[in-house]
Amino acid sequence: MNDCPFIVAVEVLEPFTSRWMFYELKHLLSVVPGECIRIFNVKNDCEVSVLREYFGYVTRESVKDYDALREYDEVIVLDPQATTPLSPVDFVGKVFLVVGGIMGSHPPSGRTRRELTSKLPLGEARNIGPGQFTIDGAVYVASEVYRGLRIDEVPTVDGLTLRGKGFEVFLPYRYPLKSGAPFISEEEKKYILEELEEDEYLFIAEGVPPSICAHPHR
Repeated sequence: MNDCPFIVAVEVLEPFTSRWMFYELKHLLSVVPGECIRIFNVKNDCEVSVLREYFGYVTRESVKDYDALREYDEVIVLDPQATTPLSPVDFVGKVFLVVGGIMGSHPPSGRTRRELTSKLPLGEARNIGPGQFTIDGAVYVASEVYRGLRIDEVPTVDGLTLRGKGFEVFLPYRYPLKSGAPFISEEEKKYILEELEEDEYLFIAEGVPPSICAHPHR
């Protein structure tokens, strides 16, 4: 805990932890150490087991039932519909930063406010600017604010095009820029370009969800 700039808590709001979400979660490890990350509301024991290989705390319970919330000086929920932007003054004392584990729809449908912010017993909602961020992108922006930047000082890009062999995939989200490049993991890009289509086919045709536990041979 002493080496954590702040605690990152991800509440999984999907019916399973998809492989796409998994790569976003793993990319959090490039922002804060695994012992600083808590993953809540994981849907089954298999997914809990996989995630515990990487993160310091993984549970099937919801963050709203987490007794240790009251031990923190600040509980902050990153909510796109919040009226107050995140700022460096929010990172005073022991901070517990809550992020919705959502695979975003376009345009956003307000799920963070509806399924997370409105149900937490305590905490302050903050936005990180317009646009829909990925899980790892949102935490990266928060880390830059923790280091003293204002939201409008963190460079971002709207939309990202991934290019495969003879095709393109457009991701309509907002990405922070790190050293001039969109903050997205190489594992995630490879998955989207090379394996996502097969996972989507298996889900539609055979009802096999693209969970981190559905394809143990990969």
